[in-house]
Amino acid sequence: MWPFPADKVMQGYAYILTHPGTPMIFYDHFFDWGLKNEIAQLVSIRDRHGIQPDSELRIIEADADLYLAEIDGKVIVKIGSRFDCGNLIPAGFQVVAHGDGYAVWEKI
Repeated sequence: MWPFPADKVMQGYAYILTHPGTPMIFYDHFFDWGLKNEIAQLVSIRDRHGIQPDSELRIIEADADLYLAEIDGKVIVKIGSRFDCGNLIPAGFQVVAHGDGYAVWEKI
């Protein structure tokens, strides 16, 4: 069973697919829930930047409505309901994925 409420599943994937560790994708989410394209996009970002179990993680901000972290100096992920966090994103990053409650930037 997936421990995240159904409306938070993609936030969970944004976290596990951009952070250090060994992520797992549930078959049902990928094939039956219609999340294949969003999940595949996050996997592509992970692969493109070589995120590994020992990648470096730097938490930029952690509040009730915003979690913002940088991985290996190449990827930034935002999870949470706060929309405006542009002042926390360093220059040289562009949005490459986004969805309900998450966004991912990569260094250009």
